[in-house]
Amino acid sequence: MKIENQSKNNNSENTIAVSSVRKAFASRLVLDNIDISIDKGQSLCLCGSNGAGKSTLLRIITGLLEPDHGSIEICGNDLRKNQEKAKMSLGVILHKSMVYSDLTVLENLLFFADLYGVKDKTSRVKELLKDVGLKQYRYDKVNILSRGLLQRLAIARALVNKPAVLIMDEPFTGLDTESSKHLIDILTDFIDNDGTIVMTTHDIKVGVSFCNRVAVLDKQKIIFDSPVREIDTESFSQDYLSYARSKS
Repeated sequence: MKIENQSKNNNSENTIAVSSVRKAFASRLVLDNIDISIDKGQSLCLCGSNGAGKSTLLRIITGLLEPDHGSIEICGNDLRKNQEKAKMSLGVILHKSMVYSDLTVLENLLFFADLYGVKDKTSRVKELLKDVGLKQYRYDKVNILSRGLLQRLAIARALVNKPAVLIMDEPFTGLDTESSKHLIDILTDFIDNDGTIVMTTHDIKVGVSFCNRVAVLDKQKIIFDSPVREIDTESFSQDYLSYARSKS
Protein backbone atom coordinates (compact mmCIF):
# COMPACT_ATOMS: atom_id res chain seq x y z
CA MET A 1 0.00 0.00 0.00
CA LYS A 2 1.35 3.45 -0.87
CA ILE A 3 -0.34 6.46 0.67
CA GLU A 4 0.85 9.51 -1.27
CA ASN A 5 0.92 12.98 0.19
CA GLN A 6 2.00 16.50 -0.66
CA SER A 7 4.66 16.73 2.03
CA LYS A 8 7.46 15.87 -0.39
CA ASN A 9 6.64 19.12 -2.17
CA ASN A 10 7.06 21.05 1.07
CA ASN A 11 10.50 22.65 1.36
CA SER A 12 10.08 23.34 5.07
CA GLU A 13 10.78 20.57 7.54
CA ASN A 14 8.46 22.41 9.93
CA THR A 15 5.06 21.22 8.71
CA ILE A 16 2.97 22.59 11.60
CA ALA A 17 3.88 25.59 13.75
CA VAL A 18 1.62 26.60 16.64
CA SER A 19 2.75 29.86 18.22
CA SER A 20 1.47 31.46 21.44
CA VAL A 21 -2.05 30.08 20.99
CA ARG A 22 -4.58 31.03 23.62
CA LYS A 23 -8.28 30.11 23.73
CA ALA A 24 -11.02 30.75 26.26
CA PHE A 25 -14.74 30.04 26.25
CA ALA A 26 -16.41 32.86 28.16
CA SER A 27 -14.37 33.07 31.38
CA ARG A 28 -13.00 29.53 31.13
CA LEU A 29 -9.42 29.39 29.86
CA VAL A 30 -8.85 26.24 27.80
CA LEU A 31 -5.46 26.81 26.15
CA ASP A 32 -2.79 29.13 27.48
CA ASN A 33 0.18 30.21 25.36
CA ILE A 34 0.59 26.94 23.46
CA ASP A 35 3.80 26.61 21.41
CA ILE A 36 4.45 23.42 19.48
CA SER A 37 6.04 22.60 16.14
CA ILE A 38 5.81 19.33 14.25
CA ASP A 39 8.20 18.37 11.49
CA LYS A 40 7.62 16.52 8.25
CA GLY A 41 7.38 12.78 8.87
CA GLN A 42 6.59 13.15 12.57
CA SER A 43 3.57 11.53 14.18
CA LEU A 44 2.48 13.18 17.41
CA CYS A 45 0.12 11.57 19.91
CA LEU A 46 -1.44 14.36 21.98
CA CYS A 47 -2.49 13.08 25.40
CA GLY A 48 -4.63 14.68 28.07
CA SER A 49 -7.61 14.01 30.30
CA ASN A 50 -11.19 14.80 29.25
CA GLY A 51 -11.62 18.55 29.06
CA ALA A 52 -7.89 19.23 28.84
CA GLY A 53 -8.31 21.05 25.53
CA LYS A 54 -7.03 18.43 23.07
CA SER A 55 -10.00 18.64 20.70
CA THR A 56 -9.98 22.43 20.94
CA LEU A 57 -6.32 22.54 19.90
CA LEU A 58 -6.95 20.19 16.97
CA ARG A 59 -9.91 22.28 15.82
CA ILE A 60 -7.73 25.39 15.94
CA ILE A 61 -5.01 23.68 13.89
CA THR A 62 -7.59 22.68 11.26
CA GLY A 63 -9.06 26.17 11.09
CA LEU A 64 -12.46 25.10 12.38
CA LEU A 65 -11.98 27.30 15.43
CA GLU A 66 -10.14 30.59 15.76
CA PRO A 67 -7.72 31.20 18.64
CA ASP A 68 -8.13 34.30 20.76
CA HIS A 69 -4.42 34.92 20.35
CA GLY A 70 -1.53 33.35 18.46
CA SER A 71 -0.93 31.91 15.03
CA ILE A 72 -0.91 28.62 13.13
CA GLU A 73 1.20 27.79 10.09
CA ILE A 74 0.60 24.72 7.95
CA CYS A 75 3.39 23.92 5.48
CA GLY A 76 4.55 27.53 5.67
CA ASN A 77 1.08 29.01 5.12
CA ASP A 78 -0.47 31.18 7.81
CA LEU A 79 -3.90 29.75 8.59
CA ARG A 80 -5.46 33.19 8.95
CA LYS A 81 -3.76 34.96 6.03
CA ASN A 82 -3.71 32.09 3.55
CA GLN A 83 -6.44 29.78 4.77
CA GLU A 84 -7.20 28.08 1.45
CA LYS A 85 -3.61 26.99 0.81
CA ALA A 86 -3.15 25.90 4.42
CA LYS A 87 -6.31 23.80 4.41
CA MET A 88 -5.40 22.15 1.10
CA SER A 89 -2.47 20.55 2.95
CA LEU A 90 -4.74 19.04 5.60
CA GLY A 91 -6.69 15.83 5.94
CA VAL A 92 -9.06 15.86 8.91
CA ILE A 93 -10.76 13.06 10.87
CA LEU A 94 -12.91 14.20 13.78
CA HIS A 95 -15.60 12.49 15.87
CA LYS A 96 -18.07 12.82 13.01
CA SER A 97 -17.21 11.07 9.76
CA MET A 98 -18.09 14.16 7.68
CA VAL A 99 -19.53 12.08 4.84
CA TYR A 100 -23.05 11.99 3.39
CA SER A 101 -25.16 9.09 4.65
CA ASP A 102 -27.56 9.07 1.68
CA LEU A 103 -24.72 8.68 -0.85
CA THR A 104 -22.72 5.56 -1.64
CA VAL A 105 -19.08 5.13 -0.68
CA LEU A 106 -18.05 5.83 -4.27
CA GLU A 107 -20.30 8.88 -4.61
CA ASN A 108 -18.88 10.36 -1.42
CA LEU A 109 -15.28 10.01 -2.54
CA LEU A 110 -16.00 11.40 -6.01
CA PHE A 111 -17.80 14.35 -4.41
CA PHE A 112 -14.85 15.21 -2.15
CA ALA A 113 -12.40 14.70 -5.00
CA ASP A 114 -14.41 17.28 -6.97
CA LEU A 115 -14.45 19.59 -3.97
CA TYR A 116 -10.65 19.55 -3.77
CA GLY A 117 -10.18 19.78 -7.52
CA VAL A 118 -8.38 16.44 -7.66
CA LYS A 119 -6.98 15.70 -11.10
CA ASP A 120 -7.90 12.31 -12.56
CA LYS A 121 -10.39 11.82 -9.73
CA THR A 122 -11.57 8.43 -11.00
CA SER A 123 -8.08 6.97 -10.76
CA ARG A 124 -7.49 8.54 -7.34
CA VAL A 125 -10.75 7.23 -5.91
CA LYS A 126 -10.12 3.76 -7.32
CA GLU A 127 -6.69 3.78 -5.66
CA LEU A 128 -8.14 4.85 -2.31
CA LEU A 129 -10.89 2.24 -2.37
CA LYS A 130 -8.21 -0.42 -2.73
CA ASP A 131 -5.89 1.09 -0.13
CA VAL A 132 -8.53 1.32 2.62
CA GLY A 133 -10.24 -1.96 1.75
CA LEU A 134 -13.55 -0.52 0.57
CA LYS A 135 -13.59 -1.65 -3.05
CA GLN A 136 -16.26 -4.31 -2.48
CA TYR A 137 -18.43 -1.78 -0.60
CA ARG A 138 -18.16 1.05 -3.14
CA TYR A 139 -21.82 0.87 -4.16
CA ASP A 140 -23.14 0.60 -0.60
CA LYS A 141 -24.83 3.59 0.95
CA VAL A 142 -23.04 5.04 3.95
CA ASN A 143 -26.04 4.55 6.25
CA ILE A 144 -25.61 0.76 6.16
CA LEU A 145 -21.87 0.69 6.87
CA SER A 146 -20.45 -0.67 10.12
CA ARG A 147 -18.46 1.63 12.39
CA GLY A 148 -15.20 0.15 11.12
CA LEU A 149 -16.11 0.59 7.45
CA LEU A 150 -17.35 4.11 8.11
CA GLN A 151 -14.01 4.98 9.67
CA ARG A 152 -12.20 3.57 6.64
CA LEU A 153 -14.32 5.86 4.47
CA ALA A 154 -13.46 8.82 6.72
CA ILE A 155 -9.77 7.99 6.22
CA ALA A 156 -10.21 7.79 2.45
CA ARG A 157 -12.06 11.12 2.45
CA ALA A 158 -9.24 12.69 4.45
CA LEU A 159 -6.63 11.34 2.02
CA VAL A 160 -8.42 12.15 -1.22
CA ASN A 161 -6.41 15.34 -1.87
CA LYS A 162 -3.07 13.73 -0.92
CA PRO A 163 -2.58 15.94 2.15
CA ALA A 164 0.77 16.56 3.83
CA VAL A 165 -0.87 16.44 7.28
CA LEU A 166 -3.50 14.26 8.93
CA ILE A 167 -5.28 15.66 12.00
CA MET A 168 -7.22 12.96 13.87
CA ASP A 169 -9.35 13.17 16.99
CA GLU A 170 -9.88 9.71 18.54
CA PRO A 171 -9.70 7.79 15.24
CA PHE A 172 -9.84 4.36 16.94
CA THR A 173 -13.06 4.95 18.88
CA GLY A 174 -15.55 2.16 18.25
CA LEU A 175 -13.22 0.09 16.06
CA ASP A 176 -12.73 -3.63 16.54
CA THR A 177 -9.24 -5.16 16.63
CA GLU A 178 -9.14 -5.94 12.90
CA SER A 179 -10.26 -2.45 11.89
CA SER A 180 -7.77 -0.85 14.29
CA LYS A 181 -4.92 -2.89 12.81
CA HIS A 182 -5.98 -1.89 9.31
CA LEU A 183 -6.06 1.78 10.30
CA ILE A 184 -2.60 1.52 11.88
CA ASP A 185 -1.27 0.03 8.63
CA ILE A 186 -2.68 2.96 6.66
CA LEU A 187 -1.30 5.55 9.06
CA THR A 188 2.12 3.88 9.29
CA ASP A 189 2.36 3.91 5.50
CA PHE A 190 1.39 7.59 5.47
CA ILE A 191 4.18 8.39 7.95
CA ASP A 192 6.70 6.29 6.01
CA ASN A 193 5.96 8.48 2.99
CA ASP A 194 6.88 11.65 4.94
CA GLY A 195 3.33 12.44 6.04
CA THR A 196 2.77 14.29 9.31
CA ILE A 197 0.17 13.16 11.86
CA VAL A 198 -1.28 14.81 14.94
CA MET A 199 -3.77 12.66 16.78
CA THR A 200 -5.50 12.10 20.10
CA THR A 201 -6.50 8.74 21.51
CA HIS A 202 -7.62 7.38 24.86
CA ASP A 203 -5.78 4.16 24.01
CA ILE A 204 -2.29 5.39 24.87
CA LYS A 205 -0.73 1.99 24.12
CA VAL A 206 -1.96 2.26 20.53
CA GLY A 207 -0.74 5.85 20.32
CA VAL A 208 2.82 5.08 21.40
CA SER A 209 2.92 1.91 19.29
CA PHE A 210 3.11 3.81 16.01
CA CYS A 211 3.53 7.51 16.84
CA ASN A 212 7.14 8.65 17.15
CA ARG A 213 6.40 11.54 19.52
CA VAL A 214 4.11 12.20 22.49
CA ALA A 215 2.96 15.40 24.17
CA VAL A 216 0.79 15.90 27.24
CA LEU A 217 -1.69 18.74 27.64
CA ASP A 218 -2.61 19.55 31.24
CA LYS A 219 -4.03 22.65 32.92
CA GLN A 220 -4.15 24.60 29.65
CA LYS A 221 -0.47 23.99 28.81
CA ILE A 222 1.82 21.48 27.12
CA ILE A 223 3.67 20.06 30.13
CA PHE A 224 5.56 17.26 28.37
CA ASP A 225 6.86 16.68 24.85
CA SER A 226 9.25 13.88 23.93
CA PRO A 227 10.24 11.41 21.21
CA VAL A 228 8.72 8.02 22.00
CA ARG A 229 12.16 6.39 21.83
CA GLU A 230 13.24 8.45 24.87
CA ILE A 231 10.43 7.45 27.23
CA ASP A 232 9.47 4.37 29.21
CA THR A 233 6.46 3.50 27.07
CA GLU A 234 5.03 1.02 29.58
CA SER A 235 5.06 3.54 32.43
CA PHE A 236 3.78 6.28 30.16
CA SER A 237 0.90 4.12 28.93
CA GLN A 238 -0.11 3.18 32.46
CA ASP A 239 -0.27 6.76 33.77
CA TYR A 240 0.87 9.39 31.30
CA LEU A 241 -0.12 12.32 33.55
CA SER A 242 1.98 11.15 36.48
CA TYR A 243 4.84 10.32 34.13
CA ALA A 244 4.65 13.76 32.47
CA ARG A 245 4.42 15.63 35.77
CA SER A 246 7.41 13.75 37.16
CA LYS A 247 9.50 14.82 34.17
CA SER A 248 8.38 18.45 33.98
